[in-house]
Amino acid sequence: MNKKLEGLSLEEKVGQLFVSGFFGLWPTEEYLDLIEEEKLGNVILFSHNISDKKQLACLNKTLRKKIVKETGIIPFISVDEEGGVVTRLPKECAIMPSAMAQSQTKDRQLIYEGARITAEQLKQLGINMNLAPVLDINSNRQNPVIGVRSFGECSDDVCFYAKEVMKAHKEIGILCSGKHFPGHGDTDIDSHLGLPVIEKSRKELERQELVPFKEMIRKEIPAITIAHIVVKALEPLEIPCTISKTVLTDYLRKELNYQGLIISDCMEMKAMSEYGTIEENVISALKAGIDLIFISHTPSLVKRASKAVREAVKREEITMEELDKKVARILKAKETLSTLEEIDIAKAGTKEQLDFTNSFLEKTIQKEGKKEAFFLGENPIFIGIIPSNTTNVSDIARQPILFADYLANKYGGTKITLSLDPGEEELQQVKESLIGKTSVVVGTLNGHLYEGQKKLLSILDHSSLPVALATLRNPYDRVLIKKDIFFVPLYEYSERVIQIFAEYLVQ
Repeated sequence: MNKKLEGLSLEEKVGQLFVSGFFGLWPTEEYLDLIEEEKLGNVILFSHNISDKKQLACLNKTLRKKIVKETGIIPFISVDEEGGVVTRLPKECAIMPSAMAQSQTKDRQLIYEGARITAEQLKQLGINMNLAPVLDINSNRQNPVIGVRSFGECSDDVCFYAKEVMKAHKEIGILCSGKHFPGHGDTDIDSHLGLPVIEKSRKELERQELVPFKEMIRKEIPAITIAHIVVKALEPLEIPCTISKTVLTDYLRKELNYQGLIISDCMEMKAMSEYGTIEENVISALKAGIDLIFISHTPSLVKRASKAVREAVKREEITMEELDKKVARILKAKETLSTLEEIDIAKAGTKEQLDFTNSFLEKTIQKEGKKEAFFLGENPIFIGIIPSNTTNVSDIARQPILFADYLANKYGGTKITLSLDPGEEELQQVKESLIGKTSVVVGTLNGHLYEGQKKLLSILDHSSLPVALATLRNPYDRVLIKKDIFFVPLYEYSERVIQIFAEYLVQ
């Protein structure tokens, strides 16, 4: 690989530093030009790029061939395949539950086997990089972006299960990245939408947030994704970790002795885009210690950033030695991966994989409360929330199913679907609709974060009707109802979990 590095032009070296995507099911002319002109070395795909297995495999073969032709080096083709609410695999595939749901089984072997199936499917569809596992500890229940994506609320759980995910990916030849260093769990702002600030002391961080990252570094995790957050105890200048040399070079690279890839979260997220221009932020990130820059959606921004980096190297703001070290780490990581030359879509979404996932999913969904205290009766009312992306990284707004519609169609009765944060007019409709009903079944979506959903649950708490509650993301809404109810945390808004819940209602 050193020989490979020596033969690269400045344009080819800089192209290896970037990961980018495009909109649609096929690369746009603008994106293909980016590969040709800027020597773009790596790809990220989202749900809007994927329709089915055949299309995805064909797309990845084309991208790989094009990038190898232009650069001579295999690309990282990456996705966020965490499971549950954050998934990119086609629907025909075996999609694992979210991390928090998986941890409810307390079964380390089951989680390992699920991760191995995920990695194998990615490989057979032409993907060699998975932006998972999440190493954040969900220590703040008001966190709008992590929640069910985390294995839990304590460092032991996160370490225990994340190690299995990493082990499985390594065995299959898929590069995985632990995220979001130094810990996005104790924030109440989504960095897609703003810049979170962590106020904890260094000692508190060492006892909690940093524990999973230290453990995974000890286990040689190949890549770590950096959070766009400010951590005052680690960076006195109070700048985002993504552009902090103190955090990335002095602490992560030197003090923690991390030798793998340091990668950015998407530089188009508002936490960074409102902090400076793309040129300024990318150069600052590279100087701070980032190896791989994600600009996930906009080819024109990659073009601007690439030009800025080349100019920074020419004027020695970024030295050629620093650039070569970054590219060498990228090339070394690519040596360990599936080359994507031989893929077989028949090995993704097999009956065995799907059967495993169905069994795994059922084990994650555990009923709470006294079922005998709840009965549907002859005239139930079903209340749901319209599927909404509570964070930009999830895709539940694409779900074709509505919670209330599905259950009312199955059992009869009244159905109401409310907005994510219901207003007074919607809540008044609920009050009026409860009259004469025999029971109420409600599905909430991170209700603890929205005043309207909190008021909805208060109305149901003060009604005389028996209540069944399903939480379709974070499980924390149960505490908003004081009376005895039938409660089932589902951890995701999908047809597969609503089907399971529907059967529980009449068992």
